[in-house]
Amino acid sequence: MGRQLIIVARYSDDSLQESTTLKFYNKRIREDSIRNTDEGSFQLDTINDDENTASTFHFCLDAHVASYFRCELLRSRAFAKQVWIHFASQSSSAHLTTVIVQLSLKPPVRYYMDQRFGNQVQLLINERIELDHIMSCLSTLGGAFSSLGDQLIDCAKAAGRISLQQYKIAEKLCDPVTLMRCQLYLAISFIQCNHLKKARIVITSVYRAMKSRPEGLQEKRVVSMCLGIWAKLKYQWHLEKNKIKQMYITGTNKSDC
Repeated sequence: MGRQLIIVARYSDDSLQESTTLKFYNKRIREDSIRNTDEGSFQLDTINDDENTASTFHFCLDAHVASYFRCELLRSRAFAKQVWIHFASQSSSAHLTTVIVQLSLKPPVRYYMDQRFGNQVQLLINERIELDHIMSCLSTLGGAFSSLGDQLIDCAKAAGRISLQQYKIAEKLCDPVTLMRCQLYLAISFIQCNHLKKARIVITSVYRAMKSRPEGLQEKRVVSMCLGIWAKLKYQWHLEKNKIKQMYITGTNKSDC
């Protein structure tokens, strides 16, 4: 019959626990009887806690030390056998088949980042740096095109395309404030291209979204941008109304002649 070395680690009685079962056979050791529960913890399918066949030991360990202990058990067959022999020698059971080691974890004094996780974090950091650099370059380029957009319609369209690229990058950065600013840049392009209704929709949606946030999370610069671009929209709307009015008056005068 196989022997089981069960490691149960938890921070407290109410916290999620992680359990590992090592089954000892004549020629091999394998990890078994682990299933994932709905709560996100790991529970054993069956634990035989008969007094004649099982012994339970309690320890309090640093979380890092407990993690190293578990990894070594899974990695080294010789180490796992020595652990079994150690606990079996301290048990009073004559027919011991199960050893349950309950580890009460305590927070480590200092947290360490392993090399594999560190490499993954480094990749994310490098990606963020590159995206920030691209965003800065696009902001400079978009600002240059936008400054010429009032005179040249092609520059206004180019600034709008750059704003869309910035929006896609801001989505990867998961930065809602930057997303709103990119939408406002696009609204400026709409105004310069004389798409005034689209610009109005964008400005009002961004303004309401920012004002709906708690006061402590509102970005004043975004609110100021909304008000400034709204003023530009109103001025452009006034120019268009005067232009239409002037065309109507001019057309009426010509028809009178």
